[in-house]
Amino acid sequence: MENKVYQYYKDLPPWAKGVVVVGGVVVVYLVGSRVYRAVFPTAEQRKNRELEKNIDSEISKLQGNGKKASFSDSNYNTFANTIYNSMRYAVGDDYGTVELTLKRMQNDLDVAKLIKAFGVKQDYFFGIPAGDKMDLFTYIQKELGNEYGGLTNYRVKRINEDWKKKGISYQI
Repeated sequence: MENKVYQYYKDLPPWAKGVVVVGGVVVVYLVGSRVYRAVFPTAEQRKNRELEKNIDSEISKLQGNGKKASFSDSNYNTFANTIYNSMRYAVGDDYGTVELTLKRMQNDLDVAKLIKAFGVKQDYFFGIPAGDKMDLFTYIQKELGNEYGGLTNYRVKRINEDWKKKGISYQI
């Protein structure tokens, strides 16, 4: 079989040999870079893993202090997906929906459960992955805090004010 593959390659025209070599290099690079990132995570990936551990202990602590969740776990998943889908497009983002969804949170446990449900998600720019994956607050700050080129972040201020009125200690 090895000789057949080599013979087939040898019989290719020069331009096709170049395509095969470049294609092979690209495949090796793509596979190699994924393996490298899995073995040696970036600082952002390590931060996201730490956040996941911390949010679980935060939820346990809040529940131990008598806090009750206002919604079921499936609702938090729905809220997280609504927020993500409202911010993940470069054109047509629905920041109003993000603001309204975040204002539905009634206490610290609700926000902590929403953070856990959101996890870390990839941002896209016209369907192309952009940057590292982000947690809920980083994603919101990036999108709503930089609305219109960073000239205004009034939605983040309104969410923080709403949460402060409700006694929520989290701030975006």
